[in-house]
Amino acid sequence: MKVTIVGMWNSFPNGTEPTSGYLLEKDGVRILLDAGSGIAGGIQKYIGIHDLDYIILSHYHHDHAGDAEAFMLARRVARQLKRVDRNLKIYGPESGAAAKTIRRMKYTTFLPVKAHKAYTIGPFRFEFHRNEHSVETYAIRVTDNDGAVCVYTSDTCYRGSLVRFSFGADLLLVDSKLYEGFDGKVEGHMNAEEAGRLASKADVQQAVLTNLPHDAELEVLLDSAKQHPVGRIMLAEAGMTFEI
Repeated sequence: MKVTIVGMWNSFPNGTEPTSGYLLEKDGVRILLDAGSGIAGGIQKYIGIHDLDYIILSHYHHDHAGDAEAFMLARRVARQLKRVDRNLKIYGPESGAAAKTIRRMKYTTFLPVKAHKAYTIGPFRFEFHRNEHSVETYAIRVTDNDGAVCVYTSDTCYRGSLVRFSFGADLLLVDSKLYEGFDGKVEGHMNAEEAGRLASKADVQQAVLTNLPHDAELEVLLDSAKQHPVGRIMLAEAGMTFEI
């Protein structure tokens, strides 16, 4: 599979770089993990907005789902003008006002997700892990039909169950909002040391620090994560791609 980082900032876009959004591609199937602020514009650097038929939302905080409505409106216009003949399919948590909004949107199909249940879309198999966060939130494990694995933690504090969920991944996109020393359990996030520890204990091939804070010394985050032995670890950058 091909994984493209469309955006990776926490809370709000950094200039023209969006918040969370990660594009998966294989065998002509394109799926977006999260649609945070700025992603509807950012994704058009890589594909046409009408070429995307599936979005999977980890949760409904604005920096992860703020542009979902833009994608829904784009699909409504495209359907009305007969440019496409397919509904946009959005998978996400069942609770929250945002889920009700998605259900009501014409030309969009909402599919609720649950932990411990697998979903298949084209060449991809998706599994979900319930995170500790302030709203219903899921980490996502993606396995393609060749056995390649990408895990996206989304927002979460460190948990042993997340180590098991991420184990053996070829690529780990890991929440790194906080500096070492901050207690992530307070906010439902990981600090950089915990992100590195997760990557190491899960024995992943490569890890990418995401959900990055603004006005930060990002290399300090990376140094904290590198305290733990990992095959390869780096800071996320918009436009970064991985073939796994």
